[in-house]
Amino acid sequence: MTLALAPDLTTVERCHEAEMRAGVPAVVRVDQSARYVLQPNLSIIADARGGVLLCLKPLLALRLNRQATVLLTALQQPCGIAELTARIGFGMTPSAIRDFLNSLLRRRLLIWQPAIPTVWPTVSIIVPARGRAAATRRCVQSLLALDYPAERREIIVVDDASEPPLAPVLADLPITLLRRDRNIGQSAARNLAASAATGTVLAFTDNDCSVEPGWLRALVPYLTEPDIAIVGGRIVAQAHQGAVAAFEAVRSPLDMGAAATEVTPAAAVSYLPTCNLLVRRDVLLAQGGFDAGLRVGEDVDFIWRVLDAGFRAWYAPTGRIAHDHRVRWGEWLRRRAEYGASEAMLQQRHPQGRRVMPIPINGLLLLLAVALLPRLGLMVWPLIGVGVLFGAELIEKQRKLRTLAVTMPASQIALALIREHAAGFYHLSANMARYYSLPLLGLGLLWPALLPALVLLLAVAPLTDTQRPRPQLSRPAFVGLYWLELAAYQAGVWRGCWRWRTLRPLRPLARWRR
Repeated sequence: MTLALAPDLTTVERCHEAEMRAGVPAVVRVDQSARYVLQPNLSIIADARGGVLLCLKPLLALRLNRQATVLLTALQQPCGIAELTARIGFGMTPSAIRDFLNSLLRRRLLIWQPAIPTVWPTVSIIVPARGRAAATRRCVQSLLALDYPAERREIIVVDDASEPPLAPVLADLPITLLRRDRNIGQSAARNLAASAATGTVLAFTDNDCSVEPGWLRALVPYLTEPDIAIVGGRIVAQAHQGAVAAFEAVRSPLDMGAAATEVTPAAAVSYLPTCNLLVRRDVLLAQGGFDAGLRVGEDVDFIWRVLDAGFRAWYAPTGRIAHDHRVRWGEWLRRRAEYGASEAMLQQRHPQGRRVMPIPINGLLLLLAVALLPRLGLMVWPLIGVGVLFGAELIEKQRKLRTLAVTMPASQIALALIREHAAGFYHLSANMARYYSLPLLGLGLLWPALLPALVLLLAVAPLTDTQRPRPQLSRPAFVGLYWLELAAYQAGVWRGCWRWRTLRPLRPLARWRR
């Protein structure tokens, strides 16, 4: 990440002074229980001008004025807005502090912990179900074991034309059961339950899931913020045997990772699956619920519609459920193809969700060098280009750090830059493997000289992933399943492009990087 100046707090203060002169109250009501804390990989270096916020992974340095330095130094421990206002003591309004901290939160420099409600809202938990009687009962039993006030929750199961009906297996459980004699699909089933629900919050899960006891207590607090309408939690795998199960345990598209973050179409977490989703009921009804005509992609479509309406969504991995992933080969590959096919429809409906693909110039030069390996005389030129660009970047980073009065060995800066370039090449590899691996391999067979570079490009992402999540699989087995999964997804993407007559999923917005 490039070095940049932080927004100066005095700019925010001037805005609030203008509000005060215009008659806007100087102090707005803020939640005193919400907490902010600095990301653990960041440090504050104080100096005569204020300070510098420094990060090595990725390399980032931000100049801070004195007020921002005091604020962020205090945030090395979790603090609320009221506590910060009292501690720093230099007359900033709570809303000015909040605006500044939220600007850093959007850049993922802070962690936000929401307020705990003094009164827990009423929650209607909705489970669409078709068949899987034993699994449905296990799901409901996990919901009944939730650590949440029993009088403030209800459980609604929609039996979507199961044969045999689910009523006998659920008869002794304190739930509301809605039965449909004709299959209407999970989106319509969720909408039906939402119209009958009494809670102010709707919590959705599926009948092949089991929730952890603290599920609602972990997620509901996010909805105390008036502009947050949706929150979702982490989805982990239920225990299974077999290669596909071991692969899904670390590569499921339902698992959004371990970092809490805001959800936006262009963010690392761009949507939330409906099997672990909480929504304000008034917002869902105002949006007309889920699109009943969609069997795949309805969660993405709904969330992006809510974001378009001006609300926010949040991902909080502490609210966990366990999902019974598809582990049969045919079901697994068919589901991946269905996910891929939904991309074209979603990008037609929501152009803001178009994929962004970073393209590292140094990575392309490296691939060119590998492609020219048989011609050593020509191969040297791309390598020289890599060296020149890297050297220029190193010098530029050193210069910018010196302007911020940060002293750092050149070797440490170089190591940080190498990590950044490696991450950029990984993301290029992951993008190319997901969307273009089959035609690229076909190209390599037609022009064998390109094959080493193409294999390197397509192998970096799966080989890296064998080191990070550490699957319980051999490296060849994991890489083989990785490519098989992406081939199925890619076939689905092409099918969706053909159906919707668009190439949007295959034409990302390129972001060139050194």
